[in-house]
Amino acid sequence: MKKWQFILAMLLAGCFIEATAEESLLSSDTETTPRKEWLRGHGTDQGEHVFEGHQTHDDGFIAVGTTRERNSGKGDALLVKTDDRGELQWQRIVGDKRRHEEGRCIIESPKGYYLGGIFTQGGKTGAGIVKLDKKGMIDWIRIYPHAGHGAIRGIDLAKDGIVVTGYTDYAEEEVPFIADEAKGFVMKTDFQGKPVWRRQLSVNQGTKVKVDVQNGGFVLCSTVWRFSKGKDHQDACLIKLDPNGKVEWKKTYGGTGNDQCFDMDLTVDGYVLAGHTTSFGEEGWDAWLVKVGSKGDLQWEKSFGQLLGGNPRQIFDECYGVKTITDGGFVLACGSGIEPENVRSRKDPRNTWAAYLVRTDDEGNLLWEYTHHTPNEGHNAAEYVALCRDGGYLMFLDSDNVGDMEEENMGFLKLAAQAKYK
Repeated sequence: MKKWQFILAMLLAGCFIEATAEESLLSSDTETTPRKEWLRGHGTDQGEHVFEGHQTHDDGFIAVGTTRERNSGKGDALLVKTDDRGELQWQRIVGDKRRHEEGRCIIESPKGYYLGGIFTQGGKTGAGIVKLDKKGMIDWIRIYPHAGHGAIRGIDLAKDGIVVTGYTDYAEEEVPFIADEAKGFVMKTDFQGKPVWRRQLSVNQGTKVKVDVQNGGFVLCSTVWRFSKGKDHQDACLIKLDPNGKVEWKKTYGGTGNDQCFDMDLTVDGYVLAGHTTSFGEEGWDAWLVKVGSKGDLQWEKSFGQLLGGNPRQIFDECYGVKTITDGGFVLACGSGIEPENVRSRKDPRNTWAAYLVRTDDEGNLLWEYTHHTPNEGHNAAEYVALCRDGGYLMFLDSDNVGDMEEENMGFLKLAAQAKYK
C-alpha cells in the first residue's frame, strides 16, 4: 500500500433514550442494515439548527450550528460536545447579544477545535475563525476584513496551518443555502489564524474544502450557475488547487435542471460530491451522489429518493453530507419530506420530515437505507454524518422532538456497526 493510501485509510476510519419512531430498513444481500444504539437531543429552549459534526479523538462527538437569541431576531454559534454514548459533556454559545453569529464548520486539532462561520464586527457579519480549547473555552477569535457580509463555510487542517473557504461581498447578514451574487474565496492561515495567502475564486462561494492527501494541494466544492440548452441552471462544481491556492483545474457536473452540491469527500482514486438534483431522478428533488476521478473526470452519478413513497413532484429529498467508507463505498445524510408549499393533504404523514441514511457500494449502488420517521411526534432531517471508529455511524439531526428542550434541537442518532452476511 502506498503511503498516501495508508494515510487516507486512517483518516476515513475516524469517525439511552429509545424514541417511538417508524424505522424503515432496506438491506442488501451482503450487508445488514444497522440497528439504532441510542438517540439523544441537545440544545436550548431557543431553537437550534445543526450544520456539521464529527467524532472526536476521545471517541465522543462534537456538533456545530446556530441557536436563536431571545427577543432579538439574531443568532449565535452553538457547539455541543458529548461522550461516546451521546451524554452531554459541555455546550457553548459563541456570540454577542444582538449581533448575528453562526457556526458553520468545525475541525479538531491536538489542542482543541477550530470553528468557522460568521461573526459580527463593525455592523456587518464577517468570515471568521474561533479557536477553542478542549473544554470549548475561547482562546481567540479572528474576523477577516472584506467587503459586504461574508462567511466561512468549510474548514480543514493542513500540516502547517488551517485552510478555509467561503464567500464575501454578500448583501445579507444571514448565511443562505447558496450565496448567489457573492464572491467565493479560499484562504490558508497559520495555526494562530494569521493569513498566509488568500485567493478569490471564480465561483460565488466555496462550500467545503479539504487537504488533498493523494494529489497534494487542496480541493473544494461549490454550486454554480450555467447556461446550456437554452436555459439557466445550477451545477455542482469541483476545483483543484495547488499548495499555494492557485487553480489547477475546475470542473462542473449536472444536467439541465438544478443540481446543487453541499458536501464532498476524498476517495482513493478521486473525489465524491453530494447534494440534490432535479436533473436526475423522479421529477422532483432527489439526493444526488457524484463520483469523479483524480483529474475531475465524471465516472458516475446516482440519485436517491421517495423512500416514503408519494408523489415525487411534491417531495424534497435533500442531502447535505457524504462520507467515503474504507471499503470504497459511501454514506449520505439525507432528509425527506413535503415542502409546505407542496402540501396537498394535511393528513399525509410525509408532511412530517424523515431523516435517512443511504449506504452504497463503490459504484453508487444502493446497499441499504435507514430511516428515522416520527410522523406523530415531529420532524427530523439528517444534516450530516460521522463514521465511527467502531464501524457504526452517527447521524446529526435537525429535530423538534428529541430531547426535553423546546423548539428545534440537535439530535444525535447512533447506529451500530452493521453485520455482514457469510
